[in-house]
Amino acid sequence: MKNGYLTAAEAAERLKIKKASLYAYVSRGLLRRHRKAGTTESLFDALEVERLAGRSRREPRLPRQPPLFQSAITAIRENTMHFRGHDARELAVTRTYEDVAVLLWADVVTPNTRFIPITEMVPPLQAVAAHLPAETLPFDRFKAMLPIAAVLDPLRHDLARASLLALAPRIVVTLLEAMPAVTVDAAWPDSAERFDFAARLWLRLGRVGPTPELLDLLNTTLILVADADVSTPTTIAARLGASVRADLYSVLAAAMHCSGGAVQSASSLAVESYLEAMQRNSSISQFVGERLREGEALPGFGHWRLPGGDSRARLILDRLLALPTHAEKVDRLGAFLELQTQRGLPPPNIGFAIAALAYVAGMIRGSGEMIFALGRSAGWIAHAIEQYDARSEPARPVSIYVGRWAGN
Repeated sequence: MKNGYLTAAEAAERLKIKKASLYAYVSRGLLRRHRKAGTTESLFDALEVERLAGRSRREPRLPRQPPLFQSAITAIRENTMHFRGHDARELAVTRTYEDVAVLLWADVVTPNTRFIPITEMVPPLQAVAAHLPAETLPFDRFKAMLPIAAVLDPLRHDLARASLLALAPRIVVTLLEAMPAVTVDAAWPDSAERFDFAARLWLRLGRVGPTPELLDLLNTTLILVADADVSTPTTIAARLGASVRADLYSVLAAAMHCSGGAVQSASSLAVESYLEAMQRNSSISQFVGERLREGEALPGFGHWRLPGGDSRARLILDRLLALPTHAEKVDRLGAFLELQTQRGLPPPNIGFAIAALAYVAGMIRGSGEMIFALGRSAGWIAHAIEQYDARSEPARPVSIYVGRWAGN
């Protein structure tokens, strides 16, 4: 201790907790963190630490009981997702995104499914989108229209299963249809008719028309991210919303506003940014070295739920690196991945793979977030429907009052 302050290690030792728990105390407002001038070192007031240590001895700790959801939608086995018992990798190369979404919602396989927009909603949603600044990222534009779509649906509080299954295939595609198209010089492959949802999405993200291989790969990517198990923050938000009978629009809004940034295994936007910067640098090793020298992390590697490697990312990247077109970007991507392997990094995750697809395809900035969110919307809706059917709330959190009492 020096001048009345403890280092992080000293404070953690005094409280008999790990340093990670110490910073959790800071985020919960139980402790204040001070910065040592001229350094990044954290210091803690010794008196505050002592008061917290004394209170911890007096107050019994309740066991943590996180919400428990029973689900028959998705499970992780052998480092990959299984949707309703089907290996997601097999579905990704044999089915369309629409088919897999219906599988998640209703546990049935219906080939050649098409999602039809709610036509009367599209013009007012387009008006909302038109008032947003031109530089608005696609996912932000999409989220801005979501509450307006809810207002336009007078039956949004109808949570009967039949009504939800009728609305599910229309809600996202309606919002997508209202977004401005960016594709120019569009020569659409014949597969665009089969991959209808992927083609609609490409029209809003791709600067030029897709090759057959890239459109197929976008469909594959949408399927691979269609769901994860219930432990992901975005899915927890969707399940909690549905557990209190929020309408489907509100459930999607809750999940989408939790998506992105540090919540995902890697922010695809951050990966997109550094891949584009790498493209402008003649030497990949020089680019990586400068980033490391500046203390900048290069996210997109490793996944806490898939320690053996993210097989979804591997499937996307293997196909991306085998593309017969876009040779320069494909070669640079392959060289970058090889360098990261040599550095001993864990395998790339799904966030990196999505950003790599957007990079090679030359999509507009922020496309990775949009691909993830629209793909994952199938899972969020599936979990909402399942939770509505359960007709029971998960165990509510229990709080412990740690504030002051008047007169004390």
